[in-house]
Amino acid sequence: GLFAPGSQCSAAAALGMAYFFVLRHQDSFDVRWCRGNVGEKIFAPWLELMEGRGVTFAPNTRAEDFVLDDAGKIIVGVRCKDAASGETTTRPVDEVVFAVGGAALAGMVRSNPSSLGRHAEFRKFANLRGTSVLATRIYLDKKIDTPYSANACR
Repeated sequence: GLFAPGSQCSAAAALGMAYFFVLRHQDSFDVRWCRGNVGEKIFAPWLELMEGRGVTFAPNTRAEDFVLDDAGKIIVGVRCKDAASGETTTRPVDEVVFAVGGAALAGMVRSNPSSLGRHAEFRKFANLRGTSVLATRIYLDKKIDTPYSANACR
């Protein structure tokens, strides 16, 4: 059950794994659960902070392709498609952050053989198998007391 896709695990197996990793071994990892809506408590303030620093977000927009410099080594633009209007635009960029899971990045590489697909480091993502997992460590500006080391049970 440890590396099997969720669709191949029974509910009993999933609960057994949850018991083993969450309840029985709380001291083995450091987890905090958000009190309230994650979007409102974490992501909205984070987006506001980044927008205040000049970061531009394009919600409901899909990256369709990537424009490389003349040497073919640096991404200098992202071809985007607006989901609502269907309009395609190319945005010049200084940097690109691929904040997507492994499967999504592999799909981007496969659908863009002339940009991402021409680089071996991106092609290797197409061979990865597994489940995407997000692990984030957030550093707060003040100490917050927590009653349990892992706070998995309340």
